[in-house]
Amino acid sequence: MTGPHVLLTPNLAELVPGLVADYPHCRFTPIPDDEPVRDDWLDAEIILRSAMNEDTFEELLSKCERLRWVQITAAGFDWVGGAVWQRRLDEGLVYTRSPNSYNVPIAEYVIGAMLMHGRAFPALREAQLRHEWIRLVGKDVIGSTTLVFGTGGIGSEVAWRASALGSTVIGVNRTGSPVDGFARVVAFGDHFALLPEADAVVLAMPLTTENRYFFGAEHFAAMRADAVLVNVGRGALVVEDALVEAMHAGRIGGAVLDVFEEEPLPAEHRLWDLPNTTITPHTSFRGSGNLRRLGADFRANLDRYLSGEPLAGTHRQPDLGY
Repeated sequence: MTGPHVLLTPNLAELVPGLVADYPHCRFTPIPDDEPVRDDWLDAEIILRSAMNEDTFEELLSKCERLRWVQITAAGFDWVGGAVWQRRLDEGLVYTRSPNSYNVPIAEYVIGAMLMHGRAFPALREAQLRHEWIRLVGKDVIGSTTLVFGTGGIGSEVAWRASALGSTVIGVNRTGSPVDGFARVVAFGDHFALLPEADAVVLAMPLTTENRYFFGAEHFAAMRADAVLVNVGRGALVVEDALVEAMHAGRIGGAVLDVFEEEPLPAEHRLWDLPNTTITPHTSFRGSGNLRRLGADFRANLDRYLSGEPLAGTHRQPDLGY
């Protein structure tokens, strides 16, 4: 029995030998970026997509009549689109994300950001550059409160790590449904009252039609003066003008930002020079174990596909965009 033909982007080619060994009846083909679409690719049923040329992807969508499933190596659904894409979705193409591949590195980034801010590493680094010996008092994580917006895979990984360091972790989700690892969880509509408690506020939620620009001036005003904001969700969760004003006014202790509405962030962008702010180039998800985790996510779904089971990582709330 011959299994499905799977196309992979070239940066995932290292997965192929293991996949061939474990799924000998399937065919796995890495697609070079610099080659035109070949006829022997057009019988593909599955595409595992990371960094694929957009024109190549659209041509495959148009010509691969047997295509049934596309899995992207991303945590969210907001970066693929177009008329051909929508037509194929309407025709029944299944679209999945890699739900577990980036949870660990993003959570480690968040903990690192909290520790970096609490131990005043940026200020100490600046003093080093000035050759100045200064004494600063670090802020303990133990006994602190961490408020995490988003209680899914990323938020849950943040929760147990922060809890292990002695922080009380409160989660925020749409309904207030309890989630393991959090001391308690509140509904999104009730989150505002918790801001004055939080030493760290972490945005780890997907961007939806409900929460775009939800975090504004009133949120910064309600936060503790020594609190840190860590955004690993999406840039558009935060009102940029409010963020800029709050940081220049010193309303909170610091911000660590890894996501932005415009990426790459232009060299002249005003966010680069915000006081008490650390900017990283959307790198929180990058970790040495990513390829292994991406392979595990794909294998789990390929097993489901081959056995006719529903796939994991589909849209949970399509009307909200995640």
